Parts: sequence; C-alpha cells; structure tokens
Amino acid sequence: MAFSLGCDIGGTFTDFLLLDEETGEVEVHKRLTRPGDPSRAVSEGVKALGATRPGYLPRVGSVVHGTTLVSNAVIERKGARTGLLTTEGFRDVLEIGREKRYDAHDLQIAYPEPLVPRPLRLEVPERVHASGRVLKPLDEGGARRAVGRLLERGVESVAVCLLHAYGNAVHELRVGALIAEMAPGLPVSLSSEVLPEIKEYERCTTTVINAYAQPLAARYLAQLEERLRALGFSGDVRIMLSGGGITSVETARRFPVRIIESGPAAGVIAAAHYARLAGLDQVLSFDMGGTTAKMCLVTGGRVAKTTTFEIARVHRFKRGSGIPVRVPVVDLMEIGAGGGSIAKVSGVGTLQVGPESAAADPGPACYGQGGTLPTVSDADLLLGYLNPGYFLGGQMPLVRDAAERAVRDVVAKPLGLSVVEAAWGIHSIVNENMVSAAKVYVTEHGQSPENCTLVAFGGAGPVHACDLARRLGVRKVLVPPRAGVASAFGLLVAPISYETVRTHRVRLAQARCEELERLFAEMEKEARQWLPRDLRAGSIRFERSADTRYAGQGYDTNVSLPSGRLTEDLVTTIRAAFDRTYSALYGRVYDDLELEIINLRLLAAVPRQAAIGCPPPPSTRPPQHEERLAFCPYKRDIILHAVYHRLTLPPDFEIEGPAIVEESEATTVLGQGARLRVDAQGSLLMAVSD
Repeated sequence: MAFSLGCDIGGTFTDFLLLDEETGEVEVHKRLTRPGDPSRAVSEGVKALGATRPGYLPRVGSVVHGTTLVSNAVIERKGARTGLLTTEGFRDVLEIGREKRYDAHDLQIAYPEPLVPRPLRLEVPERVHASGRVLKPLDEGGARRAVGRLLERGVESVAVCLLHAYGNAVHELRVGALIAEMAPGLPVSLSSEVLPEIKEYERCTTTVINAYAQPLAARYLAQLEERLRALGFSGDVRIMLSGGGITSVETARRFPVRIIESGPAAGVIAAAHYARLAGLDQVLSFDMGGTTAKMCLVTGGRVAKTTTFEIARVHRFKRGSGIPVRVPVVDLMEIGAGGGSIAKVSGVGTLQVGPESAAADPGPACYGQGGTLPTVSDADLLLGYLNPGYFLGGQMPLVRDAAERAVRDVVAKPLGLSVVEAAWGIHSIVNENMVSAAKVYVTEHGQSPENCTLVAFGGAGPVHACDLARRLGVRKVLVPPRAGVASAFGLLVAPISYETVRTHRVRLAQARCEELERLFAEMEKEARQWLPRDLRAGSIRFERSADTRYAGQGYDTNVSLPSGRLTEDLVTTIRAAFDRTYSALYGRVYDDLELEIINLRLLAAVPRQAAIGCPPPPSTRPPQHEERLAFCPYKRDIILHAVYHRLTLPPDFEIEGPAIVEESEATTVLGQGARLRVDAQGSLLMAVSD
C-alpha cells in the first residue's frame, strides 16, 4: 500500500491530506501554524496522522509541500545579506525602476526599499549588446575586486545581473565562476539562469529575490527533510511552484523565487480538478482561509496564469507599489479577508474589516489564546454559523464568551449596535470587500461573474460563499469534499512541471520555423534537467507558447503554439490565436498592425496518475438532521436552521435553505431561498437565488 501526503502551510492553519494511492481513501488533519518555526507544525501534523494510521510514514512515497516561506522572507525582510554585481553604470537600477508613479496624485509617494542596499551593489566593467554581441570584454581584474569588496562586507549570497545577459551569458558565467573560486559554497544567482528574459529592471529584481531567499530556503528545506527522515519517511519531498506545478527540493533550493506563491497556487489547482469532475467550463475559485481570501479564474479546466507579479507592496491594493517578480505564477486576486481579519471602528465612526489579521498567534478571540480583537471568525460564531463544540471536529472548541466580549467592546458599543447586529456588520462588510475586489479582477480578465460558478473552499470559504455569490450575481456554487483542506489536496493533484523562457524578438512575418524549433529544443533540454530525475522521458508533456504584441507596444499577450513541429502556416496560426486572446481582453483587434514575438515559453509537465478525486464512502446512516439558532439576513433575526452532518449526505440528496452543513474542516451556510444538492463526487452544488 502506497501513500502520498500533501501539506500546506497557511498564515493561520497548516493542512494535511494523506492519500491512499491505490484506493483513493484519505485522512485529513488541520492544526495551527507555528509562525516562528513552520516546519515544526509539519512534523507535529505528520505525527498526529499516525494516531489513525499507525506506521504509515515509511509507506509514503512522496510528501508534497506548499509554503509561503519566500514571500514572508521578502515582506518581513528576513532574507540573507545579499550583494549585487551589475554592469558599469547600472548600479542603481533597483531604485530607478521604470520611473513610473503608481499614484499620480500622491505627493508623499513611497516605494519599497531595495532588498540590496547601495553599499552592497557594485559594478563590473563589461558590456554586451542586445543582440548578444560583446561590446566591451569583461574586466576580470575589476570583477575580482568587486567580488572581494562584497566578501569583505559580509554578504551571504550574491546576485549577478549584467546588461543583456539573456542574449549572451558569457560574462555572467565567468563572474559566477570567479565567485565560486574566491568563495566556494557561497550561493550565487545568475540572471541568465534565473530569468533569461528581456526587461532589465524585472530581471534584476527577480534575480535579487532569488539570491535573497536562497540561503533561507536551503536551510528550511534541509530542516524539513531532516525532520521527516527522523520520523521514518524515506520517499521524495516535492515543493509546489507558483505556477501550479510541483518540483523537486533541488530545484526549489536553486530557484526559490519560483515558489514565492507556492501555497495559494495549490488551492486553485484543486478547484480546477473539481471543476473538471463536475463538467464546469467557467469557474471562479474562492479560497478563504484564516488570513486572506484568494480568487482565480479557471476556464475549460485551465487555470489563469501570468508571469507578472508584485510583492511587498507599500499599498497592498495599488499596482506598481511593490517589487516586480517575473516568474510563472497563478494569476489570482488576493485580499486581506480571512477568518482572522480584524474588525475595528475608524476615527470617523465607520466599521472596517481587515486587511490586518490575528493570524495563528494569538488568533481570533474565540480561539481562547489571548486574542482580544474581534475578527470575522468571532462574528461567524456569534451569528450561529460555526458550532463551538465541533470546530476542527471538536479538537479545538471555540470560546463564545471571548468572541462576544471582543465584538461588544470594540464594535457594538462604539456604534450603538447589538452584538448580533455588529457581528452581521462584520460578516457583511468582509463579503462586500471581497465582492468589490472580485468584480475588478474578473472584469480585467474579460469575463463576467454572472457566467461563473463559484468553487468555494478553505476554512472560511463555504461559510461566506452563498452570500458572496448572491452579491456577485453568481448563480451556482460548488463546495468540494473536505473543502477546509482543499489546498493540501491540490498539492497531490498538481502535475510535476517546470517552465522556462527565452527572449527571441522578431517580427512575426520574419519568424523562421527552424530557429524557433532550435530554441524550443534548447528549452526542452533545460526543462528535463530541472525535472525530477526519476521521471520517464516519454511521460513528459510539452506546451509551447509565445509572448506576442503589436510592434511597438509595451506589453505582451501570451498565446499558445501548436504541438509538434512548427509549419509554414505559423504566421496565420499565431495571428489567429493572438486576435482571439486580445479581443477577449480589450474588445477589439487591429488587422493593419504588424505583430512581433518577444519571448518563447515552454511548460514541461507530467500529469499525476494517482487514484484521486474519489468521493467519501457513502454513509450507511440516514442523513443526520439537527437544528441550531443562526442569523438569517432575509428576516434580520436569529431563527432555527436545519443542521446536517456532511458525511451522512448521500448523492442526490437535496436541502433547501436556510440550512447549515457541517464537516470537521469547514462549515457550509445555505442562505434563504437557496437549494443544495450532493453530486456523485460528494461535492455540494448550491443554486443561489436573488
């Protein structure tokens, strides 16, 4: 018997899902995250699973892990002391950026401080042309002196980003060799390896983040493996990539910037999986946990992706106020709206919820860990949506008195409201915050919320999904089995993958199939190098695409290229694909404008073959039906709600709202007028009315 284990570390909870690869049976576990030592929560959870599956760990073939380690290191400035070597005259590119104001009306505009301070940014005499031609040979003496000064200043990692190294990496490779010679074992990140792509500023910031996180990631991953081995695990550790695939520890250690959005990506992959099983074409995944809410479009089973991402924003919701990162990443919308989001009354007497979070320590007041500020979870408990005796299946009883005291003192009294009115205000406002963000996100992607099915998961997602869908105009909601640990499940569904890029700027009419095939062959070779070595070559699936734009434009549109050898109708094929994508995004195309290719991209992926997606075994008991007082917004009052235990609901069982469906990891609230049906996979399908 073989097992796989998914482990997702969130801001508040760490989730585990143990999968029997042969039967599809699962065991789940959820525990509070340990912010100061996240790998400890992993080892504690692995031990806890042994209570129901004694001796299981030696039979686990792989542990797949999602983590926010890199993003937290950048946001909290807890990475390595990093040096930067760059071309003479380009020392300050990290501060100059693109010289664009993200807010034209902010007289006090601020930008994030560079991760590398100016004394640790040094220049190297050399110059390469954009075509790859060497204009000025590398001054090795000058390079040695620059490396020596960085070593004297105590750097723990070095980023090397020379001008136009994507076109010719000869100088970067030589500088890297000099560093290895002068400081063996010192982590080095070369931009030609991290991001061989045009756009100097983004290539530099991405390489710097990789170098900044490399020592920390190496220590964490080594510690994680060591703790798992000590418990008896002898299989492979895999890490979730930001783009929705999984990779080896070796690759994650070498390119930690690729796991910067590791955790959030897993939930979207799970949503896409359940959307395919349910035959849904247009889906909006909705992952609401303890700290944030995340949404992502899934069309035809394919997750929306991008290569442009920002981290450590000065203003969380202002694009351009953060550090740009160019890596493949799931294109999701994230907002500070989770179960731990803190409610407060502003100086002008308005109720605000988030983005600050109580996180895992001290957590919401109802956790009984010393928290005194009211949160969304406190409000949901007071509204009757959460069962205080069945939170996490009864492992973590909630303290109603603490929640009531926090909501009353901080919100209800200042606003002259009852505790229930204040609790509904918190619940309602956090939903409206998510609605506002979701509408902008969906519209920017050329879609309409009304055409989507909401796939809700995460510990808090199913509680808020029905009301959120009604406010968005969404008519259908799907809540997958074990929704509270869906991200851990997504880790086990995700393909093993690696993505690579090459800059190849050429007018479409002048593109030569032979040259493109040569570049794609190079990229396939690179991808195979970074995929786990135990994969069979024939199992790898390659997907090609190109970043394309109207000649002279400043932004690109990625279009898929056909599989197999490229043929002479390449121009027509790319033009048609570009027109479809561009029209969906912007509403029109320009037939008279010439197109150009900027970058070529390649995704190498191996789909998972495990017995996944099996529904929970059908219950032999009739559906359990209880009643509990809970708030009904339609009647503006506390009324009796039917309460069902999810594992007792057979396929095709139907419920009419208002009702509540409970399971150990999540609670689903069905609003007045909504109907629910259990499908063959064990998912809850809700039809939402106005």
